[in-house]
Amino acid sequence: MGILFGLGYLCYRTTVTPDGLALDFEIYRAAAAHLWGGEPVYGESPIGVPGLTYRYPPLLLLWFSLFLGVPPAIGFALHTAVALCLSGVLGWTLIRQIERYGPDLYRLDRALIVGFVAVSPIGAPSLFFGNVNHYMAVAMGLGLVWLDSGKQGRAGVALALAALPKVFPAAIGIWLLWRRAWRAIAAAVTTGVGCLVAGAVLFGPARTRNYVTHELLPRSTPDVFAGGLPPSSVYVSLRRPLSVVVPRATAAELALGAVLLVAPALYYTYTRSRGPVDRMVAVLATLSAVLLVVPSYSMYFVLLFYPLLPLLYLLDRPESTVFATGAALLTLTLKFDDVVQVLEFAGLPIPARVAVLAGARTAYTFGTPVLWGTLCLLLAGVWRLHGRQETTAEPTSASGQRRPPGES
Repeated sequence: MGILFGLGYLCYRTTVTPDGLALDFEIYRAAAAHLWGGEPVYGESPIGVPGLTYRYPPLLLLWFSLFLGVPPAIGFALHTAVALCLSGVLGWTLIRQIERYGPDLYRLDRALIVGFVAVSPIGAPSLFFGNVNHYMAVAMGLGLVWLDSGKQGRAGVALALAALPKVFPAAIGIWLLWRRAWRAIAAAVTTGVGCLVAGAVLFGPARTRNYVTHELLPRSTPDVFAGGLPPSSVYVSLRRPLSVVVPRATAAELALGAVLLVAPALYYTYTRSRGPVDRMVAVLATLSAVLLVVPSYSMYFVLLFYPLLPLLYLLDRPESTVFATGAALLTLTLKFDDVVQVLEFAGLPIPARVAVLAGARTAYTFGTPVLWGTLCLLLAGVWRLHGRQETTAEPTSASGQRRPPGES
């Protein structure tokens, strides 16, 4: 179903609202042209539209410079083809992880996993706009799989590359610190710092300084949540409901509140994870917590592909039901404006439409289905580890056999 939703999104956007097609890719390509033309890369829009700026480190423009030698449409097609190929690599890696710790999969399951990574509702917008989120998801997923396999150096490099464009994925370092994966941490820090230094050396320190002052620092202190968000907002964050409940809270207070809400779940999963599947739960809790704290969009949730998809096959009941519910909600990326359009298309009677819209407006004021789905994933992870703790703590007899209930 998720694949169908993703394909439906792509068909709808390309036929009904095609104006945004390849918009992000156009920005990247234009920024690369500005770079080689000696024009400003940061501080203004390379395509002349206010607010649409290039937001990544200078070094990444080397990749987008490769597309300057072909027409924009061909460059976008090549960029998309690379993203889809990398999605296939990540999908196959997820299949191997599932079969390593769980059942062998049917061919249909394998095809669905690869298809979901490529064109899920949380990934389809990145394909439409030509964003780099698929690249980040592949680097994040491979890095975490390599970490689980003990290949720390390789893992650190991949995780650093996953964080390089948008920075906030670097918070996966919390998990690395907990695991005491020192070689991975060293590799990640070296890679990240090395990329910034390389950009300064190749393109001049001024461009790196402009990147920090014009793009990195401004987006790290958002105040868009002050006083609450309208239902039509696309942000997915715990700051959203907090800004409604506490409308006078500052940006820093909302960020702190979000951290305090996710910290207990994060600590619980860290301290009770034992085997490889438990570690996947802790990794998912880490990535979910990061996305719930920062001002994120639904397309950022492709970073959850690993370990989200393996856990769908590896968790046991009853927590697997809650987990599957959360995963299903992640595919409902409809915005409030989309709900309005759907209701108009459905032709409901006016009283029914008014009632449904009133309920949807209230729900979307506090959060989106993606937000509630992510909370379900956290709940299912905590439930699994809590249930395993209770099972482990059951009393046993001297012979090692589990005692019947009530026997002391």
